[in-house]
Amino acid sequence: MDIHCRKSGEGRPVLLLHGFCETHEIWNDLTSLPLSGLQLVAIDLPGFGQSPLPPAPFSLDEIGRRILEWIDAQGLHRPALVGHSLGGYVALAMAARSPDSIGALALLHSTPYPDSPERKANRDRVISFVQQHGVGPFVDTFVPSLFYDRHHPAVHVVDAIARQTSADTLVAYAAAMRDRPSSAGVIAALKAPVMIFGGENDAIVTADVTVDMAKLNPHTTLHLVPHTGHMGMFECPDLARKALGDFLKTAPIG
Repeated sequence: MDIHCRKSGEGRPVLLLHGFCETHEIWNDLTSLPLSGLQLVAIDLPGFGQSPLPPAPFSLDEIGRRILEWIDAQGLHRPALVGHSLGGYVALAMAARSPDSIGALALLHSTPYPDSPERKANRDRVISFVQQHGVGPFVDTFVPSLFYDRHHPAVHVVDAIARQTSADTLVAYAAAMRDRPSSAGVIAALKAPVMIFGGENDAIVTADVTVDMAKLNPHTTLHLVPHTGHMGMFECPDLARKALGDFLKTAPIG
């Protein structure tokens, strides 16, 4: 599987998995200042950025399998997985398939719970809308909704990244997210350290859901940040970086 990545730093491997309509570029600020003793590997999920899209339809389990095979080919031993939103869903699929291959798990604005019936219906509406109108009109409303402050300067940064997404990729992943199973049991059974990072004002993964999922595993570290929506790496970058850095430095990865 041809997966585009950007590596920085040296040491224990940390795989950075971006969210829906994103690329490895969302981690630019984090990877510009490598964390001591860690090798940060930011990838483009299959179909995003410079990684080719697999034949559709596919499941997130299939995406997870492909990335696990790529990790093995790259010689990355028991990496920590850091997943934002969709990236967290993929990380959980990887952990479900091969829990012993995961050194640690950090979920940023993500959830192990499956879509509700209402959320599934919304995914179907998104698919229909993009098929009829294209990616641009969807991004116009989607990206600002990710932020607590819809006029945040980073809205323009994320908007530009999101517009790189092809309609085929957007539709295929919307369907895969709609159909993903619960991963609550994966977190509950995981022996590797877990960190949950969420925003008090996240409209997608709400604060109560974030707190609830942190209870699934007694060894979970929870960070719930005020005045933050779904994009903590942009809305509270210093807090996000410190939380992630502290977690990765202390977690017994590898």
